Amino acid sequence: MLRPSFRPQLRPFGLALAIVGIVALTALPACSCNTNPGAVPDCIGGTDLDGDQYGDNCPAGADCNDFDPGLHDDCCAAGIYQGCPCDSTVDSQIPCFDGPPDKSGTLPCQRGVRSCNPAVNLWDACVGQVLPQDEVCNGADDNCDGSADEGVMSTCGNCLPGCDDAGVDVDPFPCMAQNPAIECDGVGVDPNGDLILDSSTIENHYLWIANDHAGTITKIDTRTGAEVGRYASVTHARVVNHTGQNFPAYDAGTAGGGYASNRPSRTAVDFYGDVWVANRAPSVQPSITKILNSPTDCVDYNTSGTIETSRDVNGDRVINPADPAEFFGEADECIKFTVVVGNINGWQARALAIDAGMQVMGQRNPGNVWVGMFTEQAFYQINGETGALMQRVPAGTATLGISPYGAAIDGNGILWAPNGAGGTGPLARIDTSTNPSPAPTLAGGVHPNGSYGIAVDLMDRVWLAGWSNNTMHRYTPSTGVWTTATIPSSPGWGVRGIGIDTRGNIWGALHGTGAGFPGSRLVRIDANSATETGIWDMPGQTTPTGAGVDFDGDVWAINQTTSSASRLHIDAVSGQPVAHPTTGNIVDTFPVGLNPYTYSDFTGLGLRTVTRPSGEYLVPIQGCTGNEQATWTEVAWTSTEPPGTEVEIYVRAGDDLATLNQAPLFGPWLVSPANLQVPPGPVPASRYLLLIIRMISQDRESTPIVHSYNVEWSCPGDVPG
Repeated sequence: MLRPSFRPQLRPFGLALAIVGIVALTALPACSCNTNPGAVPDCIGGTDLDGDQYGDNCPAGADCNDFDPGLHDDCCAAGIYQGCPCDSTVDSQIPCFDGPPDKSGTLPCQRGVRSCNPAVNLWDACVGQVLPQDEVCNGADDNCDGSADEGVMSTCGNCLPGCDDAGVDVDPFPCMAQNPAIECDGVGVDPNGDLILDSSTIENHYLWIANDHAGTITKIDTRTGAEVGRYASVTHARVVNHTGQNFPAYDAGTAGGGYASNRPSRTAVDFYGDVWVANRAPSVQPSITKILNSPTDCVDYNTSGTIETSRDVNGDRVINPADPAEFFGEADECIKFTVVVGNINGWQARALAIDAGMQVMGQRNPGNVWVGMFTEQAFYQINGETGALMQRVPAGTATLGISPYGAAIDGNGILWAPNGAGGTGPLARIDTSTNPSPAPTLAGGVHPNGSYGIAVDLMDRVWLAGWSNNTMHRYTPSTGVWTTATIPSSPGWGVRGIGIDTRGNIWGALHGTGAGFPGSRLVRIDANSATETGIWDMPGQTTPTGAGVDFDGDVWAINQTTSSASRLHIDAVSGQPVAHPTTGNIVDTFPVGLNPYTYSDFTGLGLRTVTRPSGEYLVPIQGCTGNEQATWTEVAWTSTEPPGTEVEIYVRAGDDLATLNQAPLFGPWLVSPANLQVPPGPVPASRYLLLIIRMISQDRESTPIVHSYNVEWSCPGDVPG
């Protein structure tokens, strides 16, 4: 028996799209229809919870009590509500509950407190109350009726889709708000309930910092500020060598355990959240190293039965490199490999960026890596999955004509690189979408003042930091025009690293230009007007080399001299700096390794919003009742894929729900219907299936739309047909 289309009756939820060209939309909650059209107009486009046609944004008007259909415009005659008169000389506070009275004593619902406002002698809103909500399958009694999950569980008897059907057809795609078992990472729904890209839901919350003088990489949880991993910037255990030269191990007796010789700086986060780090290696062989983000993707190379990788064992929020339980050096099993590339010729690997890659049926596509060699004046393209050398640009032994000091790739697949630190030469322009790439060109002529960090904004304009002065420079490729953004609040300061956010801003890290580059500031520039819109100090910090934005919108400064990372917390609604809800501070600073020196795309925001916008919809499905294993046969889906967009299907299969996301990954399938029993399968029989719908926009001007999906399987004892 085949089992199609589970159709949960769930309302769409609101969303805000930050990807340029994809219109921001909000799905409004449903309201009851008018049973007496001649009396009160229908509530269309508003919220009416009690069915009397009054409520927020309803044509008939507001509702002073949306839980009682008998009250809407004169609640003060029936009781005490917000806005009703009070006497502050007599009245102070009273218990309150704006929901149905019979729900007020049933947890999680609870009463709050209403105060008399002495300024206007009116009752304020009810503070602290918990009102009933629509029931969601989450193990809780959301509607306060004494039962949990009634009417919303699947036929499995739990909160997983499946056991009878699994899919979405005409109904809205449920997300975490409707079913916590479903994960929406970079996707949301439109007013039709269909699945679209939505960068406000991206779930990658790490940043990666190169500790220059220690030769290590720090991984920070951006939400807590805790260091959750530290890794050597090379491994000799797994080497892909493209030079034909010996790649000698480093002297463990030197400072930093030998790792300091690598002098890592630039980091770049790929499509799967894994990181690449470039080792400048001034006196030894340059290289780049790939470190995996999730231990579930790492390999137990020594067959110990566990993945031996860096973690905070004692819970002190930092990694101790002297503790073998927390730091494994080159033996860390989440270091995938080191790629040896480029000439031994002074300070080399000083530019790093990841392109959009190319999708091939059955192959992962994390994007390919471009590493720029400063002294050699060339770029190498490295396969992001295998480490294979794809091409050198320019070919042979030719040179670019500039010394690349950074790199960023725009939405058209064009790599841009500035000339040196503080240089004023042209930009290198390389087309990353073809192999062999056309001969690189130099664009933009001579830009004003110096250069340092580089970023591409949401309109594919290239930005450079001024380095020795308080300026940034914007290059518009379509017009060939340079625009200078001056930072009037900080004369005598210089700009180093820069990064973008999804609100149309450029953020820069500012240092003082005195001895030792004193101070640390973050500046915000409006990308369209090229004007300063705010400046914030990082108290007690010095020499900020990098500025970057995480996927929650917080902005980070990487402070070299004080070996720290500072977080400026940004309110998700207003876009302005506010106190962090956990720490109570607008700026928080966290320790990292020795002398961090990172100012590239160290969170991956640039890749996911500019170079290759993308998102995933993840649904765990239970196939058969009890412990029976399902035979997974097919995934079918309907989608609209404008030019420059893609939909890919992946699955994982396993018998333990808790470890399902660690099961082997099968895919991608690119054409519907996907037969799960042929390559890139076959998918093994199992109790559970994790369905992953991956959506990609190569051009940022449009989003793919998934209208429906349907998973089919069979159970032991099913009768064919």
